[in-house]
Parts: sequence; structure tokens; C-alpha cells
Amino acid sequence: MQPLATRVTARSTLRLIAFAGIGALACAAEPARAFDWQVEITPGSELFPALQLSQGPRAAPASAFGNGDGLISVRIHGADLPTALRLRVETAGLREPAVVEATRGAAGEVIELHPRLDWDVAQLRRLRGARRQPMRITLDGAGLTPQTRTLEVRLHPLDDAMYFAREGRDRVDLGWVFAAYVNPRDPVVDEVLEQARAIDPAFDADVVPHTAAADLRRAGAVWTALERHDLRYAGGDPALSRGPSLWSQRVRLPGDVWRDRRANCIDGSVLIASVFERIGIHPFIVLVPGHAFVGFRGDSGRGDAQYLETTLLGARLARSDSASGGVSAPGIGAASFTAALAAGRARWRKVAAKFDGRHRPDYALIDIGTARAYGIIPLAVDADATMAAQPSAGARQHASSQMASRCAACVAPPSRPQNGQP
Repeated sequence: MQPLATRVTARSTLRLIAFAGIGALACAAEPARAFDWQVEITPGSELFPALQLSQGPRAAPASAFGNGDGLISVRIHGADLPTALRLRVETAGLREPAVVEATRGAAGEVIELHPRLDWDVAQLRRLRGARRQPMRITLDGAGLTPQTRTLEVRLHPLDDAMYFAREGRDRVDLGWVFAAYVNPRDPVVDEVLEQARAIDPAFDADVVPHTAAADLRRAGAVWTALERHDLRYAGGDPALSRGPSLWSQRVRLPGDVWRDRRANCIDGSVLIASVFERIGIHPFIVLVPGHAFVGFRGDSGRGDAQYLETTLLGARLARSDSASGGVSAPGIGAASFTAALAAGRARWRKVAAKFDGRHRPDYALIDIGTARAYGIIPLAVDADATMAAQPSAGARQHASSQMASRCAACVAPPSRPQNGQP
């Protein structure tokens, strides 16, 4: 299976510090000082909280202080550095300022600080669009008069998923961010499964061991549960930016989709993938120009890949129904699920050749299990749910070994699709 962001994975196991190569220098050095410090906010002074919230705190590399992800980096150098330094970052949308403390090593060395921003998720969910705002960064230390710099940044809402960045020859593929919107512990998943079990009394039968036939039957019950909830496909382009430097699009959380009973292609794919991940069916999301659909493998990830065309959610099928007097009726049940499978397979056959690593960001496949193996967690919109869904280090190591056995592209992308399948 070919996950997005393999380029970054090969270098740094999805560490966002890979952005440092394409960042915009937010504040130039001031040569009049005994020492200099620079602030780098990447990409280009834009803040996408979803990128950070999709990963837990990280241990700082040996050359840096702080457990941030490298999207904000402060470099301090000079011969007269204080022995102890303290950095404070303040901007709207944080629950509290981010603070990093550091100690000087050898004289003249460069100190790098990576603050981790503590986002107020409730505020982010109320944000309806990107906004410009000041960010205050203060550097203090033993015997040092505090120095403050104020930068202008652009804060993006939680549903703004940046998945690709380009500057000059640099390319950073961040499609794994879509896996963060997939949340198997979202309370709405329990509601979907309750309805699916009412539709199929044998829903939980033959779960261990998994069989491809049983998982396909369960997937059909989930699809039917969504349709009986009157969840319908809603057209519209979710793209927010298509280059030339940044690519991003709006992705709604599963609970919002369920409540509003409408879903565009990526919304429906994320909701279905959330339910599938919960019940042990291995989902992946397929991105093609202007569209997304969901795929899955049953039988504990060993079965043949199946695809669901999410535009058929709530669609009216051209079929005769004796109960409706022979008039076309909303497709609910086995017929609708079968049609979605057929349409998904047909769409995949048309685009499969494009998943060769040379057509990004237009064509990409995000395997949710691979993303989890590398530490990508559901967005922290519910602290209890997020902690339950976050894999332990041991689980990630086990998942990595399991994925490596069936996913050579986890480390390096294949030159072409393997057997035309993800």
C-alpha cells in the first residue's frame, strides 16, 4: 500500500521538522546584539493546528530543546549567550503560553528551541476561516533583559487540512493529516454501530477470526446505517488552496457530518473510515483530482481491496420498487451498497495507474493503519477519546513491522502500483 508522505517518512518518520527546509524566515537577525536569534515559522508564517494536534508530544532531538514539532523554531547563537534561557510564545487560540527552557553548552554553539503550542480546541472549532493575528515571542535569561518580537501569523481553523507544500525544488507531502480526521473513538461511531447491529443481528458474529465475507457483510450494514440515518452526499468542492505553494482543503469531523446529515466526498470517506477502523476493517482514503473515496480490506487486512463511491450515499437508484409503485426510490440497503462497491471499483480502475508517486498531490492514497503506525493520532477534539485511540510505542513498533510485511512503500515508494492495488 502506498501511503502519502513517504518522502518525509524516509527521512524522519513523519517528523514535521522536515518543513525547516522550506520555511519563511519570520524575523531577521539583529547584528547589533551580542548574540542573535531568529524565529522561523513554517510554512511561510501560516499556522495549521491540525498538523500539530495529529501527533503527540515529541522528544527533542539532541541538538534542540522543547517537544514541539519544528513548525515554530527559534535559533540562538553567539559568544555571549546566557547560561540559562527561557522562551515564551503567546498568540490567540492558545490555552496558555508555550514555554521552553534551555541551558547553554559550549560557548559559541547554536541553540535551537522547538516550542509546542497548547491549542484551545474549543476556540479552533469556532473559527470559521483563517485569520491574521500577532504572535509575541519573548526571550529571557540569566542576566538578560527580556527581548520581545511580535510577528504576524495566519491561523487556520481545525477543519483546514494542509496536505502538500512546495517551495522551489522542495516538496513536502503531508497527506497523512487526513488520517487525523479519522477517529474510531468519536461518540458518533457508537451511534452508527448501534444502528448497524439493529440492521444485521449477526453483525458481531464471525469477528474472530476475521473473514473477508463477514467483513464485507459488516461494511454493508454500516453503509445501510448511514443511509437510514438519511445521510446524503452533498456536492461542492472542499478545496481551500490548490497551490502554487500550499494545498489544503476543508475536512469536517465525523460528529459534525452525522449531525448535519450531509457529507461531501472527503467527509463521507472520513466517517466511514472511522467506523471501519473501530471494528477492525482496514480503511484507506483515495484522493484524486477534485474527489475522494474510501477503500478497505477485510480479513485482518489480508483480503482483496474494496472501494466505496461515497457520492452514492443517499442517492436515488434507478430501480423498480413494488412498495413505491415502480417509482425510483432512495437506495437503501444491499442494492445501494452493491452499487457503491461497483462504482468504487470502476473509479479505481480508471485512476490506478496514477498512483506511482509522480502525480502528487493530485493522486494519493492514505492508509490509516500505516499512519497510525507512524504515530498519527485522531485530532484531540475529545481528550478521553484521543488517549484511547493513541497507540503506545510498543503498538506502533508492532504495527510498523506488520505494515512493513505488506507495505514496502512505508519506507520508499514503489516505482509503480503493485498489481494495480493499494
